[in-house]
Amino acid sequence: MGILIASRARHTLVVGLLSVAACSVERTEFRPPMSAGALPVYQGELFYQKIGTGRPIVVVHGGPGLDHSYLRPWLEPLAETYQVVLYDQRGLGGSNAVLDAESISMTRFLTDLDRIRERVAERERALVLAHSWGAIPALLYAIEAPERIDGLILVNPVEPGARYQELTDERVTAARDPADTAAIDSLQTTPELRRNDVATLNRLFFHVFRGTFSDPAVADSLLELNLHERTARQGQRVASLLMTPLQNLDFWDRLPEIDAPVLIVHGADDPIPVEMVRELDASLPQSELVIVEGAGHFPFIERPGRFFGAIQRFVDTRVDVPDAGEDAP
Repeated sequence: MGILIASRARHTLVVGLLSVAACSVERTEFRPPMSAGALPVYQGELFYQKIGTGRPIVVVHGGPGLDHSYLRPWLEPLAETYQVVLYDQRGLGGSNAVLDAESISMTRFLTDLDRIRERVAERERALVLAHSWGAIPALLYAIEAPERIDGLILVNPVEPGARYQELTDERVTAARDPADTAAIDSLQTTPELRRNDVATLNRLFFHVFRGTFSDPAVADSLLELNLHERTARQGQRVASLLMTPLQNLDFWDRLPEIDAPVLIVHGADDPIPVEMVRELDASLPQSELVIVEGAGHFPFIERPGRFFGAIQRFVDTRVDVPDAGEDAP
């Protein structure tokens, strides 16, 4: 269960599953236009949603082995200004895929991101927002296809290597309440979990992600957790197929190749070390770092005003905006 326990797997600090009906955090009443569809890809089909109008921002969700549903309700305010393009990575959520090493690979994940940019966002160059583990494919995409990137927004990114793995593990353990640890240990021994029972996985994820909030009471106030049935059934398999060949993945030394503006937004109380994101910021030629006080791994939930304000300022001041009619969808 490496994807569930951050201290036991590289690049998989839990991102939780916050598909919520409501929360004590104040929510906007804005209801932007929305469309959804399925995009055929190699050995599969990607489910996507487009919310709002305007310049597209392609969203890469965390995991690996999760889907976009935990981000969907919280990123909606972006749709007041932009078109938010979300999709489920192959084999997860609403996205189908053959579950083998040929289909579930980083190469395919990067190709899928490129297809979403081309066919759904309909842009020659994309602005990409990635959360948590999603920073790995987003950064690799920027390295491999620099001509297709307008800018990156990395939200509480995981590390592109293992320099800070031991410190991350220590911080995850220290941040977790003993009651949550006991609940995790108990749930991991149940036959329901071995069957990938959705309700059991939902409870497990709740106890895992609770310690990644600055204020656990915010996590407690979330009314429901909802794993997609396919994510529950296949998430561990997808994560294993994808990450097994990448256990020694380390591309710190390639970060200077990314010649695009990058915004890093990081919750000050995230177990992912601030020291790591400061080095990440220093390694990227055109990067700026915003540390959000009073937030953990989900600054868009705990400090939405600070989060969305940072993105707006970044796009307005750092990202080249095409002239009207140029590169228009």
